[in-house]
Amino acid sequence: MTKDDQLKANIEETLSNNMHNTALGINVQVEKGYVKLHGMVDTLAEGEFAAKLATRIPFVKGVDNGLTVAMDNLREDDEITELVLKKFMNEPKLDIKKIGADCEKGIVILRGQASSLGEIELAKELATQVHGVREVKALVKFSEETKDADDASIVNGVEVALAASGMVEAEDVDTTCTKGIVKLDGIVDNNEQKEAAELFAKTVPGVRKVINKLATRHDNEKGDGYLTNVLRRALNKDDRVSPAQVKAYVVDETAYLSGKVYSVDAKKAAEEVARKVEGISDIVNDVTVAYH
Repeated sequence: MTKDDQLKANIEETLSNNMHNTALGINVQVEKGYVKLHGMVDTLAEGEFAAKLATRIPFVKGVDNGLTVAMDNLREDDEITELVLKKFMNEPKLDIKKIGADCEKGIVILRGQASSLGEIELAKELATQVHGVREVKALVKFSEETKDADDASIVNGVEVALAASGMVEAEDVDTTCTKGIVKLDGIVDNNEQKEAAELFAKTVPGVRKVINKLATRHDNEKGDGYLTNVLRRALNKDDRVSPAQVKAYVVDETAYLSGKVYSVDAKKAAEEVARKVEGISDIVNDVTVAYH
């Protein structure tokens, strides 16, 4: 059995275990680690769930979701709109007064205002669960209060959300933001934590997009991502170094330290911490000292 054959078998087993009879209508093709899904599903949500399951399988390089929604039980647009709005009303995290929906030829269009990207995506997810929906388009705008959020406050909001989540170690995630676009770097334990980090980041007002570059320890054991995380944790635990002042990355077993501290001792301490991390073979210390 080739690697692609084994990967195909793993994906089919995962789909069967999680989607039961629905998986019977899904065909899987794998070539050089890239997966193509095609066939019929009952709802858009099922198609997206199948693609997510396939993405989680170790050694999958990418997923092309060619699944289509079965149209054997067509519904009128008015009925679809009513069912979508009913789902919105039953979801306490959505304000039905701010987000509405219309349907035309099976295409649901969402309109209104939202306080976060998470609200918009939740509305889209609920709409995809309705039978007869072929596509969902979100024309929802961000509310006025979110437009004033600056990048620094967004980063702080994401870090607070991760820390309060109880699912993700905030110190494992390096968060940056440029014009409302949040980027998550670092390494977490598994795909569930990776997805959770993105989900919590999207709940923060002002976030317009999340680029999730998080790796998982399963795929990066003893690699650069793993060493980066170990180093950042060690810096965070050392009282001589402030993790807010020193940034650390590991590339090809070389630790790169940067940032600004207020004493030579703090700069030396950061390097000492890095030297104690097993697996780091070299250090480039570009930390600068700001004298008062």
